[in-house]
Amino acid sequence: MARHKVEIRTEGRTGQVLIDGYDIAGAVTGLTFSAGVNQAVPTLHLDLRLIDVIDLGSVEAVVLLGQGAAEALKRLGWTPPEGELV
Repeated sequence: MARHKVEIRTEGRTGQVLIDGYDIAGAVTGLTFSAGVNQAVPTLHLDLRLIDVIDLGSVEAVVLLGQGAAEALKRLGWTPPEGELV
């Protein structure tokens, strides 16, 4: 798993979630940070503002990601499909 530099800053009711220097706070709805004595590297679990569909059946659809979510996924290693505008 890739490692990333993480900074979490709070300023009252707002804040920043920086992954490798890029603020993805606009796409984050929640997070959990954990570290343990026998854990070599801390873990950050991010909840992102994405549409969640449980069961839609088999359909073809255009999937649109908000700019914040798309940028967050790219920073974490996701590669958009070739030729897609994201």
